[in-house]
Amino acid sequence: MQINKVTGFIALGLCATAASAQPGDKTQIDIRVRVKGTSEWVDVINYSAATPEVALDVEVGVSFYRNAGYGLEASTFTLMTSNWLATDVVTLLDRPDSSRHPDGRRGTFNFSGQAQAAYTTGVDAGRLRVAAPNNPNDIRAGGVHIHQNTPTALLDAFDESDGFLGYRFDITLVNPTPGIASSRTLTCDAPRGHVNSYRAYSCFSCAGPMDLLPGLLPTDIATINVHWPKCASACTADLNCDGFVTGADFDAFIAGFVDGSIDADIDGNGFVTGDDFDAFAAAFVAGC
Repeated sequence: MQINKVTGFIALGLCATAASAQPGDKTQIDIRVRVKGTSEWVDVINYSAATPEVALDVEVGVSFYRNAGYGLEASTFTLMTSNWLATDVVTLLDRPDSSRHPDGRRGTFNFSGQAQAAYTTGVDAGRLRVAAPNNPNDIRAGGVHIHQNTPTALLDAFDESDGFLGYRFDITLVNPTPGIASSRTLTCDAPRGHVNSYRAYSCFSCAGPMDLLPGLLPTDIATINVHWPKCASACTADLNCDGFVTGADFDAFIAGFVDGSIDADIDGNGFVTGDDFDAFAAAFVAGC
């Protein structure tokens, strides 16, 4: 992250020439993800859990690009994560009482002092939405609002880099069917239709913003693919490890067989074929 260094004694008339970070060739919100505790932000996570019980802790980061102006003056946007389940957990890292946030934002990006809330019910069935606390009905203008103070007010704390990480939150994903093999795909998006503002400062010494929203590109989304393996059981057909062979085990096998999941590879040869179906059927009849 490049931070412009401006000392307090530079005259305002010279501030425009003090800027070092040039705007890029696009205006876009970019969402990226990483497994918690790792350092690299990526567009796609492909994660295979060691056991069915392992939870996946993911950090979701939102970066901002601009093709004109200085820094990001303000933006109002709504974050959405698809395929959300009641067993998933979201941790918002917002601290409106702090000028420097623990969630990756710099330069008082919550200058407006607004908090956020997570919505997972009602109009958000099947998705996670992060927006303003007073926006239960998903109004476009009620999204997450971040606002950076002026360059001349922040001086060396002003972030003018292109593509900076401006907002972050954490999610924890668990196997929705503990003991049974499961695969899920989630996408993290800030839909263009839910972005209500996107502004940069027009010059380094100007308090007035310039509107970049008309040229905003569709969001570069992030994708999380996670797979939980089948449980370890002495009984081949007991896929959910409850000690019994029931219709639930049969349904789980059929779902894996149709998908070609490695968990339906009963004979362990690396392929899902009719031999696996026959082997499971024999084990199912034999029971535990």
